[in-house]
Amino acid sequence: MNAVDISGRFSAAFGASTHGAPGRRPARRRRPLLARAPALAVAALIALGAASAGAGCGAQDGAEAVSPALGGSPEAQAELRRILSRFASGARAERIALEPELLAFRGRHAGDGLARVAAAHLAWIALERGDLRRAEALAAEVEAEGPGATGDLARVLRGAALRRAGKPKPAFGVLRPLVSKVIDAYVRSLLNEEVTTAAMEAGAWTQAVELMGVWLREADDDDRAAIRAQIGALLRKVPIAHLVAAMRAGEAAGEVVDPQVDLRSLVAERLAIVARERRDVALAKELLDRAGALLGNQGDAISELAAGAGTARVEPPTVGLLLSTRTSESRRRGVEIAAGVAHGLGLLRPGSDARLVSRDDGGQGSVDEALSSLTAEGAAVLIAGSDREQATAVAKFARANAIPVLLVHPPEPAALDGAFVFVVGEEPARGIDVLAAALAERGAKPVALVGGDAGARKDAAASPPSAPAGAAGGAAPGAAAAPGAAGAAPAALAERGIALALPCDAAFDPRALRPPAVRGILLAGDAPCAEQAIRAAPRGVTLALGFEAAVPPPPGSLVATAGLFPLVAAPAGAQPPPAAGGAGAALALWLATHPSPPSFWAALGRDAGVLAWAGVQRLPKTGTEDPAEVKARRLAAASALSSATVELWTTSATGFGGKRVLPRVVGYREIEKAR
Repeated sequence: MNAVDISGRFSAAFGASTHGAPGRRPARRRRPLLARAPALAVAALIALGAASAGAGCGAQDGAEAVSPALGGSPEAQAELRRILSRFASGARAERIALEPELLAFRGRHAGDGLARVAAAHLAWIALERGDLRRAEALAAEVEAEGPGATGDLARVLRGAALRRAGKPKPAFGVLRPLVSKVIDAYVRSLLNEEVTTAAMEAGAWTQAVELMGVWLREADDDDRAAIRAQIGALLRKVPIAHLVAAMRAGEAAGEVVDPQVDLRSLVAERLAIVARERRDVALAKELLDRAGALLGNQGDAISELAAGAGTARVEPPTVGLLLSTRTSESRRRGVEIAAGVAHGLGLLRPGSDARLVSRDDGGQGSVDEALSSLTAEGAAVLIAGSDREQATAVAKFARANAIPVLLVHPPEPAALDGAFVFVVGEEPARGIDVLAAALAERGAKPVALVGGDAGARKDAAASPPSAPAGAAGGAAPGAAAAPGAAGAAPAALAERGIALALPCDAAFDPRALRPPAVRGILLAGDAPCAEQAIRAAPRGVTLALGFEAAVPPPPGSLVATAGLFPLVAAPAGAQPPPAAGGAGAALALWLATHPSPPSFWAALGRDAGVLAWAGVQRLPKTGTEDPAEVKARRLAAASALSSATVELWTTSATGFGGKRVLPRVVGYREIEKAR
């Protein structure tokens, strides 16, 4: 008897392939992977049996004899063969029931290679029972004894145990080196499923998509349909940006393969669904350009969506939100603005009729493309502008497309033109100007400016002085003179006694405040920056909190104000600010759905959301693409914005009052010390 005879007989008996030549299983076997995968270990046993047989019968045709070290006696081989036959054909409970026999076999034959095969199957049983620690330990023990079919199986089982134990990154590290290197078809299938899932759970999206392609290509024909369904479900969890990158990479590769084996068709299908759900015209156009042949029955719908790039559309009652991802500062602001807009539209309260669609200006797209996508989704009013650059570009789009837009940051002065551009926001530097003047009036000089937008500080330092602002009596708000324009230029910093400006993008060093013996500290950064500076402030200095320093103000500090903002609780013993009832009610409403008080940008976003709702709520309740009707509805929304009367947080005004810039008095108040 020779190795070929044994290998051929067991391939026929168990439907398994040898380790060196993958075979096909009978088509009638459609059990889940873990139900049918034990046959892969039969392949490992075949190799062991063949080695033993070669030693016992002698080499033929002058071939070198195979070492007998891996195999046990013929009786031991026959016994293990019977166990593995039942393991391969049994259901989960039947396999688990074989554990005592495998343990006994391993104990009796601890000195030969067959015990290693038994140990691998014991690891498998532990995995199925959910005893992940034992599965990992047994698999590691088998793996340490050497490579080969059984070693591959052990490593896959160890990786699976790690993943199921909630350790996807270590699991990925164990499994990734085996990809496309395992010959046995059963091990390969288990490996591809586990390593792909580990990559997904670890958030390694690019690698996960690549591994899905490997899994699909290496699948057996009778398993491919089921695996395509599994991959389709996984693709729904992959961030869209990574799927777009995969589509672009697939186009660059330019491979022509069977569509059933091509992951690109599944990626294109998923992106087509997203484009249709979001009415994303830009994505639809890119799909047609890069993957049109892979869209199948979605091709017509995507073509219609892409063709509608210039089509006017209004859906009730829809507001579009454009965020900026260009800098870390604009990303932070965008998150806060979005929270405020959702609050203003009432999206977190039951029964809201508002619909919010959003895009960002990052990636491969532009501001115009993102805004076109929002209008294609039916937005009748747009909210945008977390920085001056984006606000200016959006104002230009609004004029060109005759659609009303609410800008959360003022644009360039030249962009303040036309009936469709409304400025809700404020230059953060105006708060710096007011507080710097207030510190100077109190003799709290020199002043250190901590944190804030570097561009705003530069603009402030280069601009001419404005009229000084003050506060009467220590509790009443002061006002910066800025008639007619929300973005009036702040005073030059040097003119206000500011001796140094310190960034706050790392751990704050309190020693930086000592050399100039500062008497005042102006906090222009966000809440984390303000908290650091407050802890580091020397005794006896006067603190002044700008718009973005949304933290509870310490007693004796100055706080920039605009309407009800800042909506924070006063310290114990401090006098309540003016309009405390309105601020208190607004704060309570916000805290019902948020963990902390609203930031400056969240408050501006809330006001933009309230005004946007006033613009869209009375529009007809049916959608339209009729150009004349779309034009009429956008004009109606713009008119409603101009005349709306609502309660706002960042200004005492109740609306635009027929103008295009929201009136706002920027002042300050002093937090009295506890008595």
